Amino acid sequence: MPTTEGEKEPETENGEAPTTEGEKEPETENGEAPTTEEEEQRESGDEENLENACERQLEYETEENLVIEGEEQLETDDKENLAIDCEEEPQIEENLEVDCEEEFYIEGEELVAEEEEQLESNIEEELVTEGEGEEQEELVTEGEEQEELVTEGEEQEELVTEGEEQEELASEEKSAPKCLRRVASPRVGYSGIPIKNVGEIGNIDLSKLDDSPNELDGFTQMSTNVGLELPTRESYQGRSYYMYFGDLAEWRPRNSLKILRPGDYSIYDDDWGRPLPSMNTTLSDLAYDFDAQIMVQNFSVVTALSEDHDPDEMKGVVSYYYPGGRPYRGGRRTGNGLVIAYGEQENGKAQKQSNFMPILKLYKNEKTHELVAYAASLDTHINPKFVEGYIKIKMSLTNERKGRVNVSMKYLNLTTRYPYTNIGYSVHMDVDYRYRESRMYSLGNNKGLYFYETNMRDGQDYYLYFFRNDYANHPAAMRGTNNPQLKPFDSSGADRENLFFTELNSPSIPDPGKDEIFPYTSNPAWALRWEPQVQEPDTVREFNLEITVSNRPDVPVEVKLDNDGEYTDEGYRITGTWNNQEEEADYVELYYKVDDGEPQKFAHKENPSVNTDESWGYAIPIDEVKKGLDHEISVYAVTVFLADDEKLQSNIETIKIRPELTIEEQVFGIDGKVPTEVAPGETLKYEILVDSGYIPDDKGTYGQFTISQKYDPHLESPTDLKVIDENGKEIGTATYDVNEIVATLDTNPEVLRSTKVKFTFNAKVKEDAAEEDFVVSQATATGKYSTGDEVSQTSNEVKTKISGVLKFVSAPGMIGFGEKLKISSRTKMYQLIQFDESLSVKDGRALSRNPSWMMTAKLVKPLTGKKNKDSTLDGLYYRYGGNVSTLTKDASALVYKKKTTGTEEINISNAWTPEGDGLYLEVPAGTAKADAYDGTVQWILQNVPVNE
Repeated sequence: MPTTEGEKEPETENGEAPTTEGEKEPETENGEAPTTEEEEQRESGDEENLENACERQLEYETEENLVIEGEEQLETDDKENLAIDCEEEPQIEENLEVDCEEEFYIEGEELVAEEEEQLESNIEEELVTEGEGEEQEELVTEGEEQEELVTEGEEQEELVTEGEEQEELASEEKSAPKCLRRVASPRVGYSGIPIKNVGEIGNIDLSKLDDSPNELDGFTQMSTNVGLELPTRESYQGRSYYMYFGDLAEWRPRNSLKILRPGDYSIYDDDWGRPLPSMNTTLSDLAYDFDAQIMVQNFSVVTALSEDHDPDEMKGVVSYYYPGGRPYRGGRRTGNGLVIAYGEQENGKAQKQSNFMPILKLYKNEKTHELVAYAASLDTHINPKFVEGYIKIKMSLTNERKGRVNVSMKYLNLTTRYPYTNIGYSVHMDVDYRYRESRMYSLGNNKGLYFYETNMRDGQDYYLYFFRNDYANHPAAMRGTNNPQLKPFDSSGADRENLFFTELNSPSIPDPGKDEIFPYTSNPAWALRWEPQVQEPDTVREFNLEITVSNRPDVPVEVKLDNDGEYTDEGYRITGTWNNQEEEADYVELYYKVDDGEPQKFAHKENPSVNTDESWGYAIPIDEVKKGLDHEISVYAVTVFLADDEKLQSNIETIKIRPELTIEEQVFGIDGKVPTEVAPGETLKYEILVDSGYIPDDKGTYGQFTISQKYDPHLESPTDLKVIDENGKEIGTATYDVNEIVATLDTNPEVLRSTKVKFTFNAKVKEDAAEEDFVVSQATATGKYSTGDEVSQTSNEVKTKISGVLKFVSAPGMIGFGEKLKISSRTKMYQLIQFDESLSVKDGRALSRNPSWMMTAKLVKPLTGKKNKDSTLDGLYYRYGGNVSTLTKDASALVYKKKTTGTEEINISNAWTPEGDGLYLEVPAGTAKADAYDGTVQWILQNVPVNE
């Protein structure tokens, strides 16, 4: 049992607390509540009273209820009387014949016919009172259903008897039979229960809203409305936080929450310190007493600024309802707080929205940090007539460190009019009077929204979170607007884009992404809705919302994962850092996850340091990260708080492991060796090798994939272009233009990306290629795999120097053996005595190729007389290294041979001396004739291997 605020209840001798006023009466030995003296009198005279009930007269009240009370008269608004007597016929213009069984229930001390529910019958009779013209009333009965008197326009009346009296109605033709009356449930009606029939607040049965009969054990019933202070952590830096119901003026000083002065609530025109209804107050009195009303729909977590801020200075309190924390008394009921919506269809408009919910009872439990309010949901603010249901809202602290509060809202439906119910909750934001510039941020992934205000009057920041998921019975949708004067389910009153939910199941607005601002920046307002459901009468639905107010957000561990993991003998090694920001953390754990596998813990750190980068490294077993396949590795940290049994997850760092594509270019000479230099006219053979790095277990393909390179201008057009796999099968085509050569892989069928690709072609160095230039080649592989991954990789650069040239530096244009030579009768030798240019050679070819060369000479035109063309001389010789060779048209003479050892110039003619190498003329006796002779010698330079 809850206790009354301010005192502990005394115990009786048997250890049980005695009952107090407003508590449930003790039961008698047979289990039934004892009756009072007045009730005993009623019960003893029940039979007589029921028999004589018809002696009482009926009064037709202005509330349109038909009441039978003693011998009072039934009066209509126009003062016409209709008397009904069991032994006399009523004076009416038409006969009323009723054949029925009536069900009645007992509430308090009255016998009341079931209200508001229309009954079907095959028998309908009209009762027309005198002087009402065409206005009709219809009395319909069926079987054992309840009786209802309905006036035109669907206005309803209630038939009430007092003292369980019975009455017979008779027409002018014959009397109606007596009706069988039964006791039925008082819980529901078409529009609810008439307020005037409810009675005192203390006697209202709210047990259906409780989870168990003992749910309020340990709670204290409050007589004055104040907030329940939440425990704080050191980081709150002197602020206080309260769970609270009703209005709270933000211009209050902090001290006014701690020190209650009589009448403060009137001064600030809010509800802090306002007396709660007494248990003997009737609901009718509360419904019409504005000063006694505290609205349960305006629940909140309010903030008292830091103690460092002057506690007596005004504006020491922060709420978030417009205006200034006073939505009800400030005249802004629309657009703030909880509403209950009713409708005909799940996807239809709300036919009615109720948001007049005065608190009946308020309980607190300071040990478990729970605040519980019971309230009535009335049909309207102005002249309310019906109780549509009862509400219980429990605010409880679910996370002490974070100050997270769960708001459980239970609704007991007492109406039969609409099948569907839903609730909405909206707030026109006003944090510290900053309603014009408040910004609404997203928690991302439809997790909720938050508000962040910097530098409040105590110098601290302010964070307010409303969470949308990750708990039971959470909201289903959220919307925002810049037009805050709307209820959550209004379908008119503004442009459609400024409305919240035009249907009971309207969708959410798009989530802009984590920490992004919703597009409502001028007087922002927002609303949440839950799922519409069919709610049967006399049943309970539960809805939940979770809220956090803090001076700072939770700061999870920050994890960094280096992007340069590598395969080692131990496995795939990953490295990074983590940085803990929470002083209250007990330990930090690190986890990794490969692909779709389960997270694996790989590090545990007790009492982690704060705001310090800590390095970490780990080798993931190779069987989890098989080389040659795609993998995704994620790493995150978890901060653990043992006191709250809470884990705070860090950011998730992810790297994708993709086998590295390699591309290698090679160039070969005709001999199959790799040249470093090339001579003009020589042919080079190119090979470009592409390896994606994937193994055959992978089933991806290359997709659109090309191998290209800029074509070197020293080369002639390529030949023998081929795109093949490792088995020599052609798997693509190649094209060439002046500037580029391109190979494209086939796409029909696509080539498996585990295939190794080879692109080959031949190219001849142009004859006019400049010595000392380079032939440069470098290929690029570009494409998109079938998995969507794009790749681009450039090969090594291949440079071949054009410096392998064997050439004449110079050669004599004229050689002479003398003039006016004497003809001898004997064989005569004539030495070379002149030449205009040296005979020089340079071999610039790479020494790695072991170059060598040889020079020969041939007499391509014999020595012939100028005067006598028939006169010739034989006997032109060349001596080299002691060997003499004859120069003829058909025979060549060896002039010089050399195995190159350097790139210096070789001057062969330097060795031409009478005693050394060189040309000489030997004329046999008797063969010479007087004349001038000339001829032509051809010097021939050959790239041939030689032996020295």
